[in-house]
Amino acid sequence: MSEKHKKQSRWIERLSTQPGKDPQLSAQPLSLRKSRAERLKELRALLESGLEEQSTQPPKTDPQPETVIPQTLAIPPSEPIPEPPPRAPKQSKGALVLKLTPLWLVLMILTPGGVGYLASSMLLRSPSLPNCPKIFWPIASASLRLYCAETAAKKETVQDLLVAIELVDGLSKTHPLRPEINRRIEQWSLDILDLSENLFQAGELKKAIESARKVPQDTPAMAKVEERIKEWNDLWKEAEGIYRKAEDHLRQEQTNLAFREATRLLNMGNQYWETTKYQELTDFVQIVREESKKLAEARGIAEQGGFDNIIEAIKKAEVIGSESYLYDRATKAITEYSKTALNLAEENLKTGDWQRSINMAQQIPKRGNLDKEVEDFILLSRAHIPASLDTVEGLKDAIAQARKINVGRPFHNKAQQYIRDWQQAISDVATLEKARKLARSGAVKDLKAAVAELRSIPTSNPRGDDAQVQMVRWNQKIEEIEDRPLLENADQLASFGDVKSLKEAISQAQQISQGRALYDEAQDRISEWAERSQRLEFQPILDRAVQIASDGDLAQAISVAEQIKPGIVLYPEAKMKVDGWKAELQDTKNVQDAENIAASGTVDSYVKAIQLASQVSPSSSWRGRADRLIGEWSQEILDIGLDQSVYDLPAAIATLKKIPYGTNAFNAAQPQIQTWEGWLNPPPPQPEPEPEPQPAPPRSNDYNDYGNYDDGYNYNNEDGYQDYNSQPYQPIQQTPTLQPQISPSEIYNDSVELNKPITVNKVSDIR
Repeated sequence: MSEKHKKQSRWIERLSTQPGKDPQLSAQPLSLRKSRAERLKELRALLESGLEEQSTQPPKTDPQPETVIPQTLAIPPSEPIPEPPPRAPKQSKGALVLKLTPLWLVLMILTPGGVGYLASSMLLRSPSLPNCPKIFWPIASASLRLYCAETAAKKETVQDLLVAIELVDGLSKTHPLRPEINRRIEQWSLDILDLSENLFQAGELKKAIESARKVPQDTPAMAKVEERIKEWNDLWKEAEGIYRKAEDHLRQEQTNLAFREATRLLNMGNQYWETTKYQELTDFVQIVREESKKLAEARGIAEQGGFDNIIEAIKKAEVIGSESYLYDRATKAITEYSKTALNLAEENLKTGDWQRSINMAQQIPKRGNLDKEVEDFILLSRAHIPASLDTVEGLKDAIAQARKINVGRPFHNKAQQYIRDWQQAISDVATLEKARKLARSGAVKDLKAAVAELRSIPTSNPRGDDAQVQMVRWNQKIEEIEDRPLLENADQLASFGDVKSLKEAISQAQQISQGRALYDEAQDRISEWAERSQRLEFQPILDRAVQIASDGDLAQAISVAEQIKPGIVLYPEAKMKVDGWKAELQDTKNVQDAENIAASGTVDSYVKAIQLASQVSPSSSWRGRADRLIGEWSQEILDIGLDQSVYDLPAAIATLKKIPYGTNAFNAAQPQIQTWEGWLNPPPPQPEPEPEPQPAPPRSNDYNDYGNYDDGYNYNNEDGYQDYNSQPYQPIQQTPTLQPQISPSEIYNDSVELNKPITVNKVSDIR
């Protein structure tokens, strides 16, 4: 029993022990509390029964209540039954109504609301739907199967469509719903194929084929599955071929051809290839174009040559990464450039600069695929360090380092060649050391012995070049020792300064043959002594020729000066003077011939004389006279032309045009020629402009019948006037007239008309 019930029991016990209380209650246990619905039901029944009694029975003044003792609360017979207490007086009807008013209010509030909520809940609650996943299908009805199949098909997935087909396809072929079921199965199988097509359009070929092959065998769509799959495979194969071909073009830097192939994807009939793969391919085309420019820049830099340019070209090409279509081409170019750089490092190593060679090799990148070559080259370059000491111990150390390059290494053959050279160099170095010891004394005998020792070293040996250089140096020293006395003796002879001594000194120095050590020095001395001796011998001859020329006998001066022949130091000077004297003689002859020709006094003779006089050289002493004669003869031509203008104007013009340019007569003749040519070819007369028409005056009563003005005055010919209003205007024709020519006698006539030209007879008139 709960704590609450225990408290109620104790309360009943206390109530039974109190005086005036019914002792029967002491043995009656407290019943359990009823629910709210039960209490409302009892209360409603109590109210209904109470109202009925009040309406049918009259009120009793002193009713005797019946004592009802429940069986559960009955007292045993052995115990005396006490007298019931007196009943309280019955309340009036008004008091009962007042007590029940709150209860009615509660019922009016709670009962309609509860009933309304219950009714609306029953109306609005949807009927329970079947739970398809929990249905036991062997006993399920056809309508339930069809309903669940449609529910699954609405999910629009291949698996749900297959479940829908399986649910309804299990019904018998004679089922009344079979036509509808077959129609649904046909639609759902086509939906599966459409979903597969969507997968194909999205680029999921494998999933599309797997999905399409899930179409049930006995459905109408099954006949289209293999055909559709074949179409997909063919289209996919064609698209992949186009894509691979475009990729091949990109690898060859043929971006235009690659883009042309990419455009073919736009008509494939597949959304994945027409959009995603097309955009992807066009993006690759743009990327390859940019990378191709970088490769082109690298090629241009590499073609300039030089190690630094090669390294710069490699850095340009290294920007192209492994994900690029041009990666292989870039790597190939880098390998090619790296080999070129390594070759340049080898060439530099031959010069003995092993340190720079190592530095050059270390700059070659790993992407050039020359790691082994670079490693061997650096090892071989370091072996040159002791070899450059040019000692036996150093060469042996270099050989030991070179032998570390084993068989199969890229530089093994080159290392073996260096080893052979260094082994041969060991014996050559020993020979060189022996020869140097012999040559230390500086005596001719010892020097010749040292040279003989070095001749045993072939030029093809590694130290052959060194031996040759040393032999040349010692041979020059031997020749200098042998030829120095000859040159010193020649210097002593030349110190006397006369022609004979100088010639003997030259003869002595000429004994030093070409190719010997002192040959160039001897030739310099010979040239100096030859110039001194020739000047002493031929200077008097040239001076005598100059003296004869100053006396006016140019022909004799030329004859004397021509005794100085080519090869003599004074020959250029003598030849220049002879040429000047010959030109002077020719100028004299030209002037004299011109004077003789001009003596005839004709225009042609003057012209020919002017041509001869013009040939006189500007530096000649005859040039002044020639210019004066040219001016005189030009004036004579002008005078003749002016005389000809009187009777033959064209001939006069032709005569004046023969005057040579640059003379005063030429300047005076030009305006006269223009004037005469204007006479012969006058310009055509300019037409007079037509007068603009004037507007007619307004008509008045003074106009005659012909529209002419009539003021009453007689304008007839009898008064010497003409009626211009009655005849149209006609311009007067004027015949052009040439200006009259004037004779030379009228040139200085003060009465000459101003419109006549003035003819110039001589230059002074123009001034």
